[in-house]
Amino acid sequence: LAQAPLFETSPALPRSSTMFLTVAAVLAQTTPSDWSRAQRLALADLGDRQTTGIQVAPQWHAKVHGLQGSGGYVSGYAGDLYYDSVNQRSKQSQVTPIKLFSDHDELQTETLTVNTSGLNVNITLGKGTDTVCKAIQEPYNDMFLWTKYAQPNGTLVVAGEACEVWALSVKTANLSTCVRSDGVPLLFNQSLAGYLKQTSMQFYNHTVGPAPESAFAPSDACAHHYPTTPCASEGKATLDVYRIHSAAEPRELHGRNVGDSLGDMAFVCAQGAEESYGNSLVSYWQVDVDAAFGQYGYCLYIGGKNKCYGGTGKQVGRESAMGLDGGEKLGQCSNNTRVGSWYSIPAEGECTDGQEIGANCSWGNARRVRTVNATCILHDRGLLEMCEKEIGHAPFAKSAEIFAKALSSNDPTQGGCPDVGENHLDLMSVLI
Repeated sequence: LAQAPLFETSPALPRSSTMFLTVAAVLAQTTPSDWSRAQRLALADLGDRQTTGIQVAPQWHAKVHGLQGSGGYVSGYAGDLYYDSVNQRSKQSQVTPIKLFSDHDELQTETLTVNTSGLNVNITLGKGTDTVCKAIQEPYNDMFLWTKYAQPNGTLVVAGEACEVWALSVKTANLSTCVRSDGVPLLFNQSLAGYLKQTSMQFYNHTVGPAPESAFAPSDACAHHYPTTPCASEGKATLDVYRIHSAAEPRELHGRNVGDSLGDMAFVCAQGAEESYGNSLVSYWQVDVDAAFGQYGYCLYIGGKNKCYGGTGKQVGRESAMGLDGGEKLGQCSNNTRVGSWYSIPAEGECTDGQEIGANCSWGNARRVRTVNATCILHDRGLLEMCEKEIGHAPFAKSAEIFAKALSSNDPTQGGCPDVGENHLDLMSVLI
């Protein structure tokens, strides 16, 4: 799996070397919570700037047509937004078509954010009765707080309605909104210096005023089924997993997301992969785990360390790539043979001091087998060319085979890529 998005500067991973997730992964794991972190960075860049802008209407809800993307690729989605600055809360739901694996996949998400203590960000993935909740604690961010620092920038007519444009430009972001005379936004645009480069929304069918209290109720998955219970134990298993990362990243699995060879095709076969990973490394790991998998967590660098959020305690988490294989609980307890699997490795689940895997710990004996340059896999071994042939027709079996062989040996006649070696990794860490 690709290196997690970073919204704080890591001493080991300068922001200039941060990996950008490709669009497939963005759509799978990006929520309003993600870009709210980026907005907080933008507000931090304001310094002593005066509040000469506007404040949008405090309570309203509307339908949304949105676009989001990275690497020159943009995908659309539809949904709803409930905004309540009076009670400091919001809820956004969206349905996004995913064309990477087939013509009929779609990703459904709902994000409820409340300014309260505890797990105040509830992200629900999936549809119908097969939904999973990812609960996270993070500072509250009002998505329109920045408008009080904005400057007027002309007028527009959106779907027959006049509105005034307000814009803010800082080092880390460009933001704009077009607001009706009653303070209700008709448009929202955000361009970031980060992995989710572009977010645009058009709001329509507005209802001004407070929404029913039921609109801000947590989903059933978050209210009653978080976290999910671990799968039935199948004993100990040894996983072959992979991670795309910068040379500066510490060589460990604590608090990291990884994927099997098929699962990582959601990243390397997505449009924009060459831009995102051309200067990266790929590491092949083997790790022993308790096969009673929990739900997949998002492992992020926040507060000076890597930590997995939204998983099942100490359990190694599993999910089908983008939650799209159709397995129960988004692939937590299934083999995910169509799109592959993603795993989360919580630091607190490591077995130490002779602990038996499964006895109050979930993983151990992690060993990095090989590390190679991504360019060798993508270009020299022809992975990008094979991806083009398999996109839309999962499983990407031939692409995954090229990927795995490139990391299995140094022998080019067997499809292998040269191991960069420890000395190279240490040198690159100094140079970045």
